[in-house]
Amino acid sequence: MKRLYLQITHSWKIALTGLLILPLVAYGIVHWIEKKYASLPYYGPNNVITDQANAVRLPNFTFQDQYNEVINNQSIQNKIVLANFFFTSCPTVCPKMLAQLKRVIDICNQPTLIILSLTVDPQHDSISVLQRYSKKHNLPTTWKLLTGNKKSLYYFARKGLFITATDGDGGPTDFIHSNYIVLLDQQQKIRGYYLGTSENEMNDLIADIKNLQHEQ
Repeated sequence: MKRLYLQITHSWKIALTGLLILPLVAYGIVHWIEKKYASLPYYGPNNVITDQANAVRLPNFTFQDQYNEVINNQSIQNKIVLANFFFTSCPTVCPKMLAQLKRVIDICNQPTLIILSLTVDPQHDSISVLQRYSKKHNLPTTWKLLTGNKKSLYYFARKGLFITATDGDGGPTDFIHSNYIVLLDQQQKIRGYYLGTSENEMNDLIADIKNLQHEQ
């Protein structure tokens, strides 16, 4: 009789545990599916979420990469793009962002994925400096380190990618530095902003890149 009671009690505990766990498991599965396949938002000016019709599309740009090649809108046509700003002499934030972006490249490893890292210090970051930096960090050819006219670079940061709300004209005393990485889809529209020093946010970026690949 005692054994029967223990068996019934044990079965009841298992059933109760199952009733408590199953909803959590179901919620986790649904959340995972939504995260994996949900459509990403579109962004308008100043990081405001909008619809596809009003989403920001990159303005025309022309810069030079570390191989002295011209990079423009045509260069990234039909590509998924990650864009960020950096400078080669940055001692703290940029190395952390570099490490996280390397992790993204290693995991995603897609020829359709391009990184545009634009210098905020073009006076120092010449093509030869960018080339040495690229070789030092063993960056793939799909990772473009861009330089050009300072006013054009800063306009691209403020009015193309909207990575900063500060005003400026790209003059000698103007300086921009942002920790954010911008995700652009194959139509050169902004689909996300991610803190480049955060492993969790970069994990979200990896998932969102895969989502964009499913959109095609």
